[in-house]
Amino acid sequence: RVPCLIADPNQVLQLTTKYQQTNHDIKTIGISWRGGGKGPRVAQKSIDEELFFNFLLSFKGFRFINLQYGNCKSVVSKWRSKGLDIVHDDDINPLKDMDLWLSQVSICDAVLSIANTTIHGAGGLNIPTICLLSTHADWRWLDDPAVTRSYWYPSVGIARQCPSNGWSPALQLTRDWFALGCPFPTGPAHL
Repeated sequence: RVPCLIADPNQVLQLTTKYQQTNHDIKTIGISWRGGGKGPRVAQKSIDEELFFNFLLSFKGFRFINLQYGNCKSVVSKWRSKGLDIVHDDDINPLKDMDLWLSQVSICDAVLSIANTTIHGAGGLNIPTICLLSTHADWRWLDDPAVTRSYWYPSVGIARQCPSNGWSPALQLTRDWFALGCPFPTGPAHL
C-alpha cells in the first residue's frame, strides 16, 4: 500500500507554520547528500558536498530543507552563507526522533537524496523523489541501468552515477526532473 508511512498531522502543521514562506509558488525540496554506514562505505554512497552545493545553487525558485542526518550544521551554514536558500532545523534529529523527522520529510514537495534512510522515508510517504545512486549501490537497487524507478517505492526515481562519466548523467537527469516540476517518476522498476 502507498503510502506505507503517515506523518503526525500535528507535527506537520507545526513544521509547516515554522518554515512558512511568503512566496507560496516556491517548491520545497528535501535534500540529503551523505550515506550511512561505517568507514569507506559512507564515502562510496555519498556525493561530494561541493559538487552537490554547486548543483543546487544553479536552481532558482526552490527552497531546500536539510534532511541529512548526522553532524552537518556547519556544511549547511556554509551553503547558506554562499546564497543557497536552505532550512536547517536544530530541533530535528532523525537519529533520536524519527517520527518528527518523517513529519519534516512529509512537508517537502519533493526529495533529492543519495541512497540512505531519507529515500526510505520519502518513498514510504509517497513523495516524488530522485535517488542519486552511486556505483557502489547494494542489491536492492538492481544492477540494470535500464531500471529507472525503485522496485520498493513507486514515488522514487533513480539517477545512477556512471562508472565512466561520474555524477554528470545523474545530475543531468535530475536537472530535467527539476525543469518538469519534480513529478512522480515513470519508467521500469524491474526488467
